[in-house]
Amino acid sequence: MPVRRPDPDNSKVNPYRRLSATQVNAWRNCPRLWYYGWMERLKTPLPPQILRGNAVENCVCRVLRDSPAFISADSGVSMLSPLANDGSPAFDEPDYWVGPALEARLKSEWPTDRASLEAWATSRAETHFQRCWDEAVADWKASPNRTGSEDDIDVAEGREMVNAAIRLHLDQVGACIDAGGGPGIEAWRRGSREHWPAPDGFPRSWDEPHPTASSGPVSWAEAWEVARPWFVDPDAKSFTQTSTIPGEWFQGEYDLVYRWSGSTSIVDLKASIGRGDRSGSYLDQLRMYGWLWWETHERAEEVEALEIWYLGTGTVKDVPRPNAEEMSGMSEQFEQLYQMIHARDPDMTECPPTPSPLRFFDDGGVPGDPPAHPDERARCERCDYRGFCEGSDHDLVLPMERRIERFGHAWPVTPISEIQTRVSVVGEVVGLQGPNLQDDGTVSLEFTLQDGYDRARVRPSRYGAPLEVTRAIAEGSRVRIGDGLASVWRGQLQIDLDGKSSITVAEDGDEAPIVEVETRVSVVARVWSIDAYPNGVDVHRWAITIMDQTGSAASVAFRQFVPLSAAAITRGDEIAILNGEVGEWAGRPQVRIGPGARVVILRHSDDTPDF
Repeated sequence: MPVRRPDPDNSKVNPYRRLSATQVNAWRNCPRLWYYGWMERLKTPLPPQILRGNAVENCVCRVLRDSPAFISADSGVSMLSPLANDGSPAFDEPDYWVGPALEARLKSEWPTDRASLEAWATSRAETHFQRCWDEAVADWKASPNRTGSEDDIDVAEGREMVNAAIRLHLDQVGACIDAGGGPGIEAWRRGSREHWPAPDGFPRSWDEPHPTASSGPVSWAEAWEVARPWFVDPDAKSFTQTSTIPGEWFQGEYDLVYRWSGSTSIVDLKASIGRGDRSGSYLDQLRMYGWLWWETHERAEEVEALEIWYLGTGTVKDVPRPNAEEMSGMSEQFEQLYQMIHARDPDMTECPPTPSPLRFFDDGGVPGDPPAHPDERARCERCDYRGFCEGSDHDLVLPMERRIERFGHAWPVTPISEIQTRVSVVGEVVGLQGPNLQDDGTVSLEFTLQDGYDRARVRPSRYGAPLEVTRAIAEGSRVRIGDGLASVWRGQLQIDLDGKSSITVAEDGDEAPIVEVETRVSVVARVWSIDAYPNGVDVHRWAITIMDQTGSAASVAFRQFVPLSAAAITRGDEIAILNGEVGEWAGRPQVRIGPGARVVILRHSDDTPDF
């Protein structure tokens, strides 16, 4: 079972707050590194090496999905996969798959040995590669947070990495032949398929024997079909084929899963030569995938092998498998980490800047000599957050303003750490609708809170409803709303309530006037990243992350409110957002750009210190 889907009705785990191998490794490298990346949501720049990895894996998977029994070496046909509404392969809709409609090629045209099969697969890679490369470049260029140039990446090197993966896969095909097809060969020849079949152009239910199936020795064409690993379908949308453990607080996605031998081998593809500190994290990641397989198979099935294929060297790195005792410890350790950093919002002080030693690896992921840098702070020298982390000696000058003059007006400026995203107000309940207890334990209700002549509309937020609501709430009762999210909607103050909000009975003398709620703010900050830019197709917002000396915040503008200056703003610019709307997103401050707000470029990145 390569995929274990989460239960959509499980309300105990926020699907956007699950733990992953990447996060575990980030925490191990430095807790503060994790905090900046996942709590502050400070996206690091995307180097062009990302596009090489995406292009190579995409091309490899498309070659593995093709079949020499149906597709000639230079054919323009591909085993494309139809998708369900959620973007995952539509395995249960047999009418839309390519495979059943294809006619098998003449057997005389099938590869008959390793050399001819490699020639066929390499030719298929040539057919797919340029499209995969162009798509990866386009995706990378579409990111406003990219850095570097596509010219920094050698296309020929990427193509050779694909060929290296083909050769390593053919080692598996050859082993399959030597093993007589493995223990499942007879069932496969009868048309039996896995519940999660390897992507091959056919639906889940297809019990007709494959044209390569025979009754004698396994041929190279047949072994290509039998040995095909499970992998993420290259046509599927991202993150639609991840696996979650039964508790659903951890998720991961395998690259290749070989099953032809009757046991499971998990392979991680790396479009690199395996040199440097990252290779240490790759080892930990793959061991976590071995644990993930064990957890998603009722702790009754362990993987046979864990391998990293370094395509830059064309070599295999064997990773020691964790045993059952180790995996039990991993379960306990990872759940404790989840409870600490995802089941709640940890404070920065709980995530200290304590980096682990920087590790050395040579080509192929071979441990270096010495294995680690002698300076315990060496990791800080290459950290993207070194400019503002107190654990680093690097000093970055960020804005810290209290006042700015623009457009003939003096604007009071609020430091980001002083932005109050949540408010408490007291008043009488008018026009109460509800309360209604929901299945997840939250309370749905709406009313108007009245305080003299001032009013505010109160309702559940789009991200959930409150858990703490007094049973004494009634029409005309005087209540206190705690930690509500204030905004203005059509000229009226609105207070949204989520899981952090509360409604209690107001005590005598309890005062928190509605009129004192501030919904507007002006900030001066540097642009850390541009997270979204309108493309006229599926993105209709401009979103950035900004920083000053006190902290970070998100800023967003939708559709007609995207400022004209947005086209000229880049990472590192110093800007002022004047008269923005106070908000909160993913637990951090947000400055929304709406009616009456202005965005001004104060200094371009060429004139500001480099991050």
